[in-house]
Amino acid sequence: MVTKIWSSCMPKPSSSPNRVERHHFYLCQWQSSTQVGICYLLYRLIVAIVFLAMLVCSVLDIGRSEPMFEHHYAKWWIYLTHWALIACTIQAWLAAIIVTKGLMIDRNEFEWNIHVARESRLHSVYWIAYTIATVYSFIVTIVYWTFVYDPSKNRVDAVNLMVHVLNSIIMLIDLTIVGHPIKLNHAYWTTGIGVAYALFSIVYYLAGGTDRHNDSSIYKMLDWTKPGKSIVICALGIFAVFLMHFLCYCLYCLRVWLYARVCVQGNNSKSSSNEKITSITRTLSSMEEAQRENFLNPTAVVDLKFP
Repeated sequence: MVTKIWSSCMPKPSSSPNRVERHHFYLCQWQSSTQVGICYLLYRLIVAIVFLAMLVCSVLDIGRSEPMFEHHYAKWWIYLTHWALIACTIQAWLAAIIVTKGLMIDRNEFEWNIHVARESRLHSVYWIAYTIATVYSFIVTIVYWTFVYDPSKNRVDAVNLMVHVLNSIIMLIDLTIVGHPIKLNHAYWTTGIGVAYALFSIVYYLAGGTDRHNDSSIYKMLDWTKPGKSIVICALGIFAVFLMHFLCYCLYCLRVWLYARVCVQGNNSKSSSNEKITSITRTLSSMEEAQRENFLNPTAVVDLKFP
């Protein structure tokens, strides 16, 4: 049974790589219906609105209590936290658009493992953005509260909690709900973003850029005045990204396993119970009929076997 569910969530090796079953992106993992649900669409819209609100609050510093320095707003984009927040917002709105489109398509096209559609560019962009957003939300939260947070500089205000805590909570919930898989071979996207940010930090330092506190390094742990240490930090960071991607993949496998155990086996048990009840009902009917025949014909032999 796990193999069947696994096959429904992962494209078969023999299938063309540019083809994907529609329910990967249109449906929730846990729904029993093969049609797009209104509740799932509402969830996708709520997540999209929440991430957009978080992005606006972060850009405009709505809810921030930290002091501002020169070029404060112009330096918003230099932080990895905000790169991850942009990815979260993009994937949330793409998901809302995709599910909305799915609701508008003829429901007969959503039968499991029957209709296969070509994967559109929109699905590809969403899938990549979703994977990047999920991995980097967790990375940002762990790294920030473990290595970056400094009580003398950073305050635990509304914006700080939104971009360093709430983002990971939403993406963790999303990881347990969505119907499409996390693929290990997408790790080149997540690690590629890590390499890109490391290169950006070098260029930004060489160009004389500073952080919002006018320090020479964007992050204290990524100080390019000490290139040897910074190179090691970058290498460890990229490796940590790969480990987080693998952990997200494991969580996806756990989601599929739980679905197989809870939903599929539960439905099979229910079907078996219904079949057993039907069988017993038929047996009792046969018993009543046999007893009636035995009453009418005392010499008849009754031989009943319960299944």
